[in-house]
Amino acid sequence: MSSPPSGMPAIPPDIAMITGPTMVGIVLNWGFMGVLMVQLYYYFENFSDDRRAIKALVYGLALLDITQTVLITADAFHWFVYGFGDMRRLDETFLNSWDVPVIDSVISLVVQMFYIWRIHFLRKTYLIPVLILMAHELGHLSLISTEVVPQTIWLVGAAVADVAIAIVLSWALLYQRNATLPASVTHSVISRIIRLVVETNALTAGVAVIALILFWAAPHHPTLVVPPTAIIGKLYSNCLIALFNNRLKETAMRKGSSHGMQSVHLPNSSHRSRHDDNNPNVLKVHIVREMDTSYDEEGRNVELGDLALQKSTQIRR
Repeated sequence: MSSPPSGMPAIPPDIAMITGPTMVGIVLNWGFMGVLMVQLYYYFENFSDDRRAIKALVYGLALLDITQTVLITADAFHWFVYGFGDMRRLDETFLNSWDVPVIDSVISLVVQMFYIWRIHFLRKTYLIPVLILMAHELGHLSLISTEVVPQTIWLVGAAVADVAIAIVLSWALLYQRNATLPASVTHSVISRIIRLVVETNALTAGVAVIALILFWAAPHHPTLVVPPTAIIGKLYSNCLIALFNNRLKETAMRKGSSHGMQSVHLPNSSHRSRHDDNNPNVLKVHIVREMDTSYDEEGRNVELGDLALQKSTQIRR
């Protein structure tokens, strides 16, 4: 290995711990950008009739993520291409003070504001959404700082807000689900939404907790926190768009269950065969269910439920 030019600091033995996590974070950011592109294509192909507000939300988040990836790539060239072998370049933040903490904070704020608005829409209350918003914003008061306390508040605030959103939104959806018939498609759809909300918010909260653990467990290697923090913004965007794209599966469930008729044969106490249509003691019940589905203007697509439940009973004596 050739010695560095005069005037340049020597490369330390632990160079892998300095540059390795940063490089992993850049690669992961690009990887989740690819996942987001697939999600966007899926959304564009299937939900072109969404309201303009929803489209602006989806494509606005995509624009922020693309901007972040471009800036992170510029950081990579600044550190590892133009400044190859120069340790002084690695001490320069270049665009990193903005492309990760600021853009991640804006993306997380937009996504969590959407969830908070959903909570207000479902529960008609301002108190819980305001408390969640305060917990989220508490960590962003000093988001550019690299000190231990501000970084800790930032990550803890993000994790607490995600967990609170998952709990409150699931509780609100469970309240609506309990008002529907257990066998209805609405009940099944809301159950799927609850699972998806819990899973996505648990994922983003888990990444924030992992970053916090790495930040506290290895204070002498601060770059270890780069991989999880580099993908937080992409996780928020992917999880929200996945929630929107999940509506296509819900629509298929409704179409497959919009009309149905079920026949039930009830034998009498003599336990004769219930498949014998000539048996005068058989009670034959036909249940016809007509389902009505609707999409609210905000794209929530929660089924209204049974508009008619007609039962016709034929008793042959």
